Amino acid sequence: MSSQDRQQATRRILESSGTLIEADHFVYASGDHGSGWIAKDLINCQPDLAYQLGQLLGAEIKDRGLNPDLVCGPAIGGVICAQYTALALGCGCVFAERQLDAEGKTASFEIKRGYDELIRNQSVLIVDDVVNTGFSVRLTCEAVVRVGGRPIGIATYVNRANVGVEDLGVERFIFLDEVILPAWSADECPLCKAGIPVNVRYAHGAEFLESQQPGVVP
Repeated sequence: MSSQDRQQATRRILESSGTLIEADHFVYASGDHGSGWIAKDLINCQPDLAYQLGQLLGAEIKDRGLNPDLVCGPAIGGVICAQYTALALGCGCVFAERQLDAEGKTASFEIKRGYDELIRNQSVLIVDDVVNTGFSVRLTCEAVVRVGGRPIGIATYVNRANVGVEDLGVERFIFLDEVILPAWSADECPLCKAGIPVNVRYAHGAEFLESQQPGVVP
């Protein structure tokens, strides 16, 4: 199967499962608004689909000439896809855990549970289900380096097309599909101006509406 065939297979899975949502109104973690969302948790609810995507990503990684000793995913979202990808590659799998600062925001990712001993002196591929800004995978790379591992690249099911290898700080960035979803600042959002309601089921719409009307739960 070629890379193009894998991209098409990935897109079919995203669309048939309802994971790729378009023509709606979402609020992203950055505060920007957009018309699309990738509801990746819908994939994880269907293990057969997660398995298929892991097999596709594993095959793509092999075709690109990478043979990691370990796969590492950022918890929580990256754990399931990392496991299935490691299964396809026939290698071990660990995960990095989010560490919060005093304000409850992500300060770093850390390798715990004795995984540091497994990672030391090993080649490690960072795997996540969707890469948007690259924030989680970059911090996971840093965590791997701190315990003596050697990150050889980043791989994902879907790249949101916001970052590349230079932004991620790695030599290799592998993805099955690229989904470009329009986004605008909250002040310039045409969906707001058109009066289209914010989706409160996915993304950060509920928090956005709460911030607009403190004390009112949407």
